[in-house]
Amino acid sequence: MKVSVVMPCRDAAPYLPEAVASVRRQAGVEWELLVVDDGSTDASLSLAREQAEADPRIRVLATGADRRGAAAARNVGLAAADGDLMAFLDADDVLLPGTLHHRAEALRAQPAAVATYGPSRWRHPGHPHLDRDERMRGVAGRVHPPPALLNKVVLLNRSDVPCTCGVVVRAGAVREVGGFDEGFYLFEDQTLWVKLFLRHPVHVDAFVGAEYRRHPGSLTARVDGPGAFGTPRHASARQNFLDWVESYARHEGRLDASVERSLRIARHRAEGPAPADGSHRAAVTRSDRLAASWLEVESTFTRQAARARRWRRRAGLAVRDKRARA
Repeated sequence: MKVSVVMPCRDAAPYLPEAVASVRRQAGVEWELLVVDDGSTDASLSLAREQAEADPRIRVLATGADRRGAAAARNVGLAAADGDLMAFLDADDVLLPGTLHHRAEALRAQPAAVATYGPSRWRHPGHPHLDRDERMRGVAGRVHPPPALLNKVVLLNRSDVPCTCGVVVRAGAVREVGGFDEGFYLFEDQTLWVKLFLRHPVHVDAFVGAEYRRHPGSLTARVDGPGAFGTPRHASARQNFLDWVESYARHEGRLDASVERSLRIARHRAEGPAPADGSHRAAVTRSDRLAASWLEVESTFTRQAARARRWRRRAGLAVRDKRARA
């Protein structure tokens, strides 16, 4: 299976060569790389063309004169791609060795799944103590029927939502759902996850396949700042995204009871309890609030159990080392 890697690029000259090199290091699978320039004003476009001259598997495209955003750039790449599978990599991130082969083999082994994803490593240049791997709590190691991941991951955040660089999807499924929604500045990547998770089975594993670089110029850093996901702007974008999810699911005839309930809980978390006059557009019931509270308790117990397992493993290793020395 051939993998088409779509790389939107805007003013990423300091990072682009490393990102491209990480794709060129992928072995064990046929691939192509489509670098889509979105109105860069630095040397990104010329650097991309140099890379394409050095490797015929690399193509350079453009969104046009105006900057259209990451979703539009990815859609331009999707339209031009000829691979069986689609992968996504921003120009300031990197794929880890073996990622494309691993993801392709996962889909080969799971023919019912239209997509597979796993955790990415968040890198904070200059602040390594903040580095972390995304956690696939309660979802890794199996295929999930729709709309389980939409509810658990995207709406209720019981597990980390995958970075774009952590996902590989069958090309036919991406074209079936129409790619990314171009109306979002934030959450534009999650619009594709919603479309896929609402319709199709999706595989998840624990393979760390990419490094997501969170630097001062990255989108999340510019929008969130030091508070990371706690700013009013982010909260407003989240509310708009939830409205879109409801509208899209309703339009597609897939707004079942589980999605409605998850949306109510998600809105409750984003906006707070409904006002006393009942004017809230989707009032949260007492059972919804109890469900939301239980999810928080369950998440706490899950983290504590994982911590206990790590301590037990460390204690076991220490005992074995002590016996070996004796």
